[in-house]
Amino acid sequence: MNNIKSFTFFKSYAEAMEELTEKEQKEFLLAIVKYVFYDKTPEFKGKMKLAWVLVEPTLTKSKKKSNPNQNETK
Repeated sequence: MNNIKSFTFFKSYAEAMEELTEKEQKEFLLAIVKYVFYDKTPEFKGKMKLAWVLVEPTLTKSKKKSNPNQNETK
């Protein structure tokens, strides 16, 4: 767990999830939360991997700004 207390959720994240099923969207949102707050990187395939590739760079940048003492993110 890291020291991050909050993060910004961009509209582009929701747009990246548009083609996912409701179940996949729920899994994807939980993966975002776990990635930001608990440093757990998800392993997706197919549409979910494509969506993750779109949102991960901004999440990682946000994590680094929020936690400057953290070494490379996992």
